[in-house]
Amino acid sequence: MRYITVFIAIFALGALSAGSASAVDFKFSTSITTPDITIGSITASASDKVKNEDKYWGERDIETLKKALIKRVTSQLEKKGLRQENGARLELELVDLSSNRPTLFAMSKRIGLDFNSISLGGAEVKAHLIAADGSDLGTMTYRYYDTQLDGFSDGATTWYTARRAFDKFARRLTKEMAALPAS
Repeated sequence: MRYITVFIAIFALGALSAGSASAVDFKFSTSITTPDITIGSITASASDKVKNEDKYWGERDIETLKKALIKRVTSQLEKKGLRQENGARLELELVDLSSNRPTLFAMSKRIGLDFNSISLGGAEVKAHLIAADGSDLGTMTYRYYDTQLDGFSDGATTWYTARRAFDKFARRLTKEMAALPAS
């Protein structure tokens, strides 16, 4: 009987660790294929879908997230030497958002919400690259969302997974741009 109990415990632990390995919804696509591109200016906007979610977050939340996205992308581009004063224009868009905890804005609108509540967070970001002459150089879409609450940290902030998505997006963008063949 003792061996059966040990076997079941080991099986259960293995199943839990295997399940957490696929605890994200990830999707990536790009049509950027132009070599030797450096980025000059970076802007960020929010999609209509994000702007219309006015029961979950306010304009302040959106502005904070746009700045965080620009900061992460700028940092990664500078690390890879892909920033230049007269380079291409990179237009970023927050296509979709989901917070890990209720925002202060949401808690002010709905009395029963508690900051200790947790949910599946994430973000979808779109990048549009435009050359200095105005020609279209392509787009990139990156999506990253939690799919399970297993192992969710009590210390995770409101936008923990969204900011993680921004980091992963910035790294993937620079990786793709740095890997483009030289002309």
